[in-house]
Amino acid sequence: MDTARHQIEAWKTEAADQTVVSASAVQDRLFDLWGELRDYAVVSQVEQWLSLTVERELFSGKELVEFLDELDRSLIDEVSV
Repeated sequence: MDTARHQIEAWKTEAADQTVVSASAVQDRLFDLWGELRDYAVVSQVEQWLSLTVERELFSGKELVEFLDELDRSLIDEVSV
């Protein structure tokens, strides 16, 4: 879980500085997170976003940061229960 949280934080920092990010770049990062989170319920959020990468070509940095904030909060809530 610590590795996933580090990945989330690093990606948030990177995404905050980007206007748009390609779907393939988002997909690559999501697959990395999926591997780290597959034993947690929050993996369903990652899977939902993975499906979006098939439907879209670009993501805004702002929406990625919002998704990653939500994912991080969900992960914290899950492990604190």
